[in-house]
Amino acid sequence: MRHGATLWGEENRFAGWGDTPLSETGMKEARKAAATLVRSGLSFDIGYTSCLLRAQQTLDIALDEMQQRDLPVRREWRLNERHYGALQGETRSAMIDRYGNGHVVEWRRSFDAIPPALKDDDPRWQEQLDRLPQIPIADQPRTESMAQAADRVAPLWHEAIRPDLAAGKQLLVVAHTSALRGLIRLIEGLSDKEAADFRIATAIPRVYVMDEDFKPIRIMDLSEGMASSIRYWVTALKPRGIGWI
Repeated sequence: MRHGATLWGEENRFAGWGDTPLSETGMKEARKAAATLVRSGLSFDIGYTSCLLRAQQTLDIALDEMQQRDLPVRREWRLNERHYGALQGETRSAMIDRYGNGHVVEWRRSFDAIPPALKDDDPRWQEQLDRLPQIPIADQPRTESMAQAADRVAPLWHEAIRPDLAAGKQLLVVAHTSALRGLIRLIEGLSDKEAADFRIATAIPRVYVMDEDFKPIRIMDLSEGMASSIRYWVTALKPRGIGWI
């Protein structure tokens, strides 16, 4: 599940590794997602989330609503959102004014395009290092492509998530579009183009039932009610050539 709507999202700002909290809307989305999971009869043995506030808040709210507050939770930096470099915290319209719509669209939609990196003297770089000291400096990105963000999830899949599944555990993963793209790329065997085209709406659970070889037998997006359905389809049908949407 992707985290709920955020304050920066509502201001149309790039988030990346910036630590924007959930908005009131995002908190409501998390509670509704939890209710949907309960009605679906799902419960979990382990939770996974990122080192970013918006994903952790979403998982905490969901576990509270599901009365699974004691669930073991792993907070993994490899599940962080794609790093948007020098775009982070900036509005999309301002970045289009600065770099042009074509560049912003390429950075957002191309699987391999890399946004401008944070520089040594950028206060956002030092804030990141101060906020996330548990992440080795060699693993702290200054910017990332979609491909780089997807690839960094692979070790977590092979070393932790897949072994948990092999042990018969039911997992709830709450993270971000790019990290989930990396997981789903592995699970579904997506091509680079299919991975780049992958989208997921905020706080709509996506359920995988897998066989013994970890191949999906069934995939379900649990969208309940008009608001969730609208959010699901708006995300799926967003135009791809406009950088500010």
